[in-house]
Amino acid sequence: MNAKLLFPVLLSLLLSACADMSMYHQVPAPVGQAGQNVYTPAQQSGTTADVFALEPPEKIEPFAYETDRLTSQNPAVIALLDGAQKKSESGEYGLAVLTLERAVRISPSDPKIWHALAKARFSQSQYEMSISLAKKSNMLAKNNSLLQRDNWRLIAENFTRLGQPDAATRAMDSAKKLF
Repeated sequence: MNAKLLFPVLLSLLLSACADMSMYHQVPAPVGQAGQNVYTPAQQSGTTADVFALEPPEKIEPFAYETDRLTSQNPAVIALLDGAQKKSESGEYGLAVLTLERAVRISPSDPKIWHALAKARFSQSQYEMSISLAKKSNMLAKNNSLLQRDNWRLIAENFTRLGQPDAATRAMDSAKKLF
């Protein structure tokens, strides 16, 4: 009877000796304000890095859409599209993108939202992403030739900015077929 109790106790002691206790000796993540340089024990003092200023991107006009062509049936989507337009006009392209992504989550099959999101990404100089979003809008805009034409024109402009004139010409040809 005593041997029956001794075996589980010895087994648990043996297994606990093999346990990895390193997770209890970790340094917690630093806490601070955004943009604040926080010292962590892993940093070595005296370490320097060269910092180079980045060239500012060329001025890109904010995206705009014609509200009569980009209206939606959902009032929440309408409010989000209007909010994204205002944010883009004030140069807050990141906030405009976040707002449009929220609209996509509400109405993922609305090609107008995808088009607006493609234009917002274009405003952020994210040309490849803009091409992808415009193509998604084209897939969803089966009977809306005006929106498809606008998407092809946006795709052509993206390819031009990427330095791919042949692809831009093909995209403009696709747009001209929709006139």
